[in-house]
Amino acid sequence: MAHNPITLDLLKALDAIDARGSFAAAAQALHKVPSALTYTIQKVEQDLGINLFDRSGHRAKLTPAGKLVLDQGRLILRDIDSLANSAQKLASGWESAITLVVDTIFATDYLYPLIKEFNQLHPFVRVNVKHGSLSGTWEQLLNQSADLIFSPDSTDPKVEGYDKRVVGEFEMIFAVDKSHPLAKDACEVTDEMIEEFPIIVVPDSSQLLTPLTLGWTRQNKVISVSNMAEKIAAQKAGLGVGYLPKHRIQADLDRGELVPLKVNANPSKAMLAWRKGTAGPALQWFLDHLTGTHLGL
Repeated sequence: MAHNPITLDLLKALDAIDARGSFAAAAQALHKVPSALTYTIQKVEQDLGINLFDRSGHRAKLTPAGKLVLDQGRLILRDIDSLANSAQKLASGWESAITLVVDTIFATDYLYPLIKEFNQLHPFVRVNVKHGSLSGTWEQLLNQSADLIFSPDSTDPKVEGYDKRVVGEFEMIFAVDKSHPLAKDACEVTDEMIEEFPIIVVPDSSQLLTPLTLGWTRQNKVISVSNMAEKIAAQKAGLGVGYLPKHRIQADLDRGELVPLKVNANPSKAMLAWRKGTAGPALQWFLDHLTGTHLGL
């Protein structure tokens, strides 16, 4: 089609006619004379070779084609309004996007309700959610590919130029599947007994920083997985042993599916971190609303 006669003026006209019930009322709302509105509709019908209205009755009614144009057109009008609002917001200092990086110890699904709330209030800001592990989580903040990170305090590289806030505490416990050979000796397990089995690890995702190793390190038999969800699944499948975040396996512990071994627990703190002087309105919104609950703590 060389010329598309569907314009914003046409979409506004169709919307007004449908909302107000008549050409005359729509024309008044649009500050037009009825003849100008009628001409606009008829010209588009002529150019497209279709009828937007069925004029056979006492009152003009939208045809199926006309209803399609109106329904799709309302989406366009909504997006146009949203675009104008977005441009105004960005011009007033709002970020166009914000990137949140969550260490794999924490489950991102606890964050989704908060992100949904933010998106409903500020749909013009794109929200990116990424994962990291150990130093790799901090690395994304240091190289400015993250605006805000969720990380255990044990991975903090203690560098200058960053603000931090503790939002909760969590515990890492050594656990095995109920069918694992160590489960029956849970109260009397020794280091030597543990070392008979592979350790399941999530490697540090850092590319530049010195990789960290946390948890059980006295082990040569290692099975690596890409994230904490896979580590939990691997240990529940009996592939090996290792520390797991208690807040993510509490239901398995309660059901007896996973059995904690008599190994000292590792308490830790969950923290937020962001670059000093970079808290725009979107980042500040998250800082104002985030609590340990949003990490499942």
